[in-house]
Amino acid sequence: MMPSLDIEYLASLTADVSIPPATLVDLLADLESAAYSSPINTSTTETLSNFYSVYIFALFLCDDLNEARFLSKRIPTSYLQSDPLLISTYTLLRALYTRTYPAIYTTLSSAPWSSTVTPLATRFLEHFRRKTFILLSRAYTTISPKAAANYLGLVDGEEATMILMAVAEGWEFDETAGILRPVLVDDDADLEDLDVVVDGKDGRIARLTGLVTHLTEI
Repeated sequence: MMPSLDIEYLASLTADVSIPPATLVDLLADLESAAYSSPINTSTTETLSNFYSVYIFALFLCDDLNEARFLSKRIPTSYLQSDPLLISTYTLLRALYTRTYPAIYTTLSSAPWSSTVTPLATRFLEHFRRKTFILLSRAYTTISPKAAANYLGLVDGEEATMILMAVAEGWEFDETAGILRPVLVDDDADLEDLDVVVDGKDGRIARLTGLVTHLTEI
């Protein structure tokens, strides 16, 4: 029996951290036809708003920004531009697609997420920060604490926190030069998650070029 499209069901999905993101996407995809055919009125607004936001966040967790963009185009424009929750979700989508790191973290931490979406927003913040940390470890041989803190969403004045976090992960901090020396993370399993193409003997060069481009196109 197909689950019904309601807040209780959506909340049960987002609260269950054992559900893999890909499975969550599949479960939500099964409900999209019901969402698309539902009229937008006072009795359906909350459910539809949470459904589309949860669906987009599930795609974020799968690092599938293209599909998230396609999904956003299937949401009625007037609704996408008037619902506060969907506006916040779309704002985050744009920030992720343009790699505007400060806006990514600001939106994640300050947007009015619903109680249904909040678990995924928290989950994605951890996922995105960890992914970005791995990117930094591969793209840089040295980086200032300030620059690293910017990429990881640590506000001004938290450079000390950045240093402690980095050292705990095995990075070195050169107090004289005031720079961090990342430790290379070279796990083939992670490469797939980071959507990096490695091609033959020049793979490492291509990979690092791609990573630096990804991080600097802000």
